[in-house]
Amino acid sequence: MRHKILVVDDNAMVRESYTELLRQRGYTVEQAGDGEAALNVVGAEAIDLAIADVMMPNMGGLELRQHLLRQSPRVATILVTGQPDRVEGLMEDDADYLSGRISILYKPVHPVKLLAEVDKHLA
Repeated sequence: MRHKILVVDDNAMVRESYTELLRQRGYTVEQAGDGEAALNVVGAEAIDLAIADVMMPNMGGLELRQHLLRQSPRVATILVTGQPDRVEGLMEDDADYLSGRISILYKPVHPVKLLAEVDKHLA
């Protein structure tokens, strides 16, 4: 079964680079430029994993994660941030984070690290 991944980032170059990397690995990938657009994709199609930037206009990755958990509780999430202090304090008591259903990657994200996290979530 091919896993479907949703890449959410307001930077088109980042979206494209993640998408290309993941498609080369054999994943099916959808894209969205912010959290609101991502919810439209998730509403239309089932996804297995979301990779979302924390800081985006309209709706960032943390808010998107909350919507995803209500809409599709099985969806794993990888949050990407260039500002670790904005995320770590919020996640330290989060059961999904502590259990590994949610990961945090720090920019710049190395392709090997991204693929390792994706593979871990979809194994």
